[in-house]
Amino acid sequence: MKKIAVLLCALAGLAVTPAAHAAVPDCPFTDAFCAWDQTNYEGQRFNAVPLGSSVCVDLVDHGWGDRIRSAYNNSTKTASLFASDDCTGRPYPIDGKTGQADITFPAKSVFVQR
Repeated sequence: MKKIAVLLCALAGLAVTPAAHAAVPDCPFTDAFCAWDQTNYEGQRFNAVPLGSSVCVDLVDHGWGDRIRSAYNNSTKTASLFASDDCTGRPYPIDGKTGQADITFPAKSVFVQR
């Protein structure tokens, strides 16, 4: 019994060790989709906030086509990136109140729900 107790204590100690993580994203706007042109929420930031209903934002028109390298969805609803400029095709979803610190998806539009 003592050997098992020592092993469990040793494993529990490993679980407490803090892991390295990305920087905390600075996305202060309510119901916003925030994106950065560098990984780990760094570099220039782009914000998309729907002003009434859900919206498809053409990132190419705003100079952000294929530039998103990290993103945070400050809404409670899922936002989705698309490889097209009109929010069609297969989505790359980012759930509400979550982020992606390293995006390699070639996004040309984002659908932000309200």
